Amino acid sequence: MFKKSGRSNARSGIALADGSFALAVVRREAGSKPAIEYCATHAVGADIAPELKATLDKLGVARAPACGVVDGDDYQLVQVEAPEVLPSEMRAAIRWKLKDAINFNVDEASVDVFEIPEPARRTQAKMLFAVAARDSAVKRISTMLKPHAKGFNAIDIPELCLRNITACLPQDAKGVAMLALREGSAQLVITRQGVVHVTRHIDTRGGGFNPHKQAQKSNDIDAGALALELQRSLDYYESHYDQTPIGDLVIAPAHEQAHKLAAALKEESSLRISVLDLREHFSVYKSGGLATDWVSLMALGAALRHDGSGS
Repeated sequence: MFKKSGRSNARSGIALADGSFALAVVRREAGSKPAIEYCATHAVGADIAPELKATLDKLGVARAPACGVVDGDDYQLVQVEAPEVLPSEMRAAIRWKLKDAINFNVDEASVDVFEIPEPARRTQAKMLFAVAARDSAVKRISTMLKPHAKGFNAIDIPELCLRNITACLPQDAKGVAMLALREGSAQLVITRQGVVHVTRHIDTRGGGFNPHKQAQKSNDIDAGALALELQRSLDYYESHYDQTPIGDLVIAPAHEQAHKLAAALKEESSLRISVLDLREHFSVYKSGGLATDWVSLMALGAALRHDGSGS
């Protein structure tokens, strides 16, 4: 799933959803900020293909390297102990370890791994992040993208899409946390120097916290409970990896509810809390909505996939 990208300095990221898709195009030049040339979500109904093809052709990126995103219940990310096997035998050994760790048949899944940094106590077993994605989902994404995105060559998961974004933030040099909001849940990733150290899925349906409800008021958000959950993850990062404390939390995507949540969390936490401002960290060539929902945030993260980012 995590095949290396090509040499082109332009890459598109495509995230599919029910009745819509998001497309982002990022161009990289040595010594410059990544340039976001396009980022938008298209509502298209049942048939995504015509609009996707027309948009790729219009932007002139139909043959640029492209990365899709597998999301929702179509994949699982778990930590497993690294098996002591030859590199050529790694995936088979990991597949065996996943049999009882995921909630679908591992024989019907594509499997890959990426490394976790060494813990502070070297006596602990070496661990890996293992990804299992349903073959049906991988096939669905490939079938949709290959005919129109000729350069399609990779599929990422949300955690790595978020890592691709945090790797572009200056705070990532010393460590940064990103909280990405979606309906009913949030995805936390803690990265340092482009490497994922901690990732956690947080259910936000309890306690009256729903950041996507239009009538939501900031004082309805259980910011105290959320701040406690965040602090537990930050404490784990600090102690398990013997790292200096994380000082920055970035909330994404940049919609109204994210700003309300940021304001509420500032009263519950000593962290420097901000909402992701793409124009601050990237060169943006197009105006309009930029990663203002989960799907476009995933597309942007996929477009930011980069050989130099550690994947």
